[in-house]
Amino acid sequence: MCAYKTPYGCKTARGCGLFKGMKHIKQNDGRLNATIQKIGCFFISCALVAQYKTEKVLNTDDIESVWQWAKETKRIDALDNIKDSASIINRFFKVLGGEGHFCEVGTFRDGVVNWYPAVIQKHRHIDAVIQKIHQAGPSRTHFRLVNRKGEVIEDPHEPPIKSQGVYYSILYAFIE
Repeated sequence: MCAYKTPYGCKTARGCGLFKGMKHIKQNDGRLNATIQKIGCFFISCALVAQYKTEKVLNTDDIESVWQWAKETKRIDALDNIKDSASIINRFFKVLGGEGHFCEVGTFRDGVVNWYPAVIQKHRHIDAVIQKIHQAGPSRTHFRLVNRKGEVIEDPHEPPIKSQGVYYSILYAFIE
């Protein structure tokens, strides 16, 4: 058991891969709705944050119910763009029985952390990172779960999408 507990066990900090054996549903799983299968990488990356934090795995019904909730509450807009990723992570976290919540606190681009001005100092820490990359497929972009160093923890697609460059990373803090 890893003594350095972060949302990703010690993998985030030391690379031992404590949770490597977890099997998560991928965005292109045929049991999910067609929209998630086609463009759901950001959405499934949000699910991965909650799963790694709780060390539990979502099923397809859980994923579909959070998608429906996010659409109904406008966290995902009519064009299927995510408008509030932290609330989606928190909904998945709640479904898995987690306590506390994640807050989007900034971005990381070109080696620089840009904290959002409204984030108070005690919340300026990084507990989860979702990275946006350029890729050759039809959507041209892709999201995936990475650690603080930008190393892939898990790609929401099977097989993993090959990066052709990083646009930026979204930073989240866990607040108990």
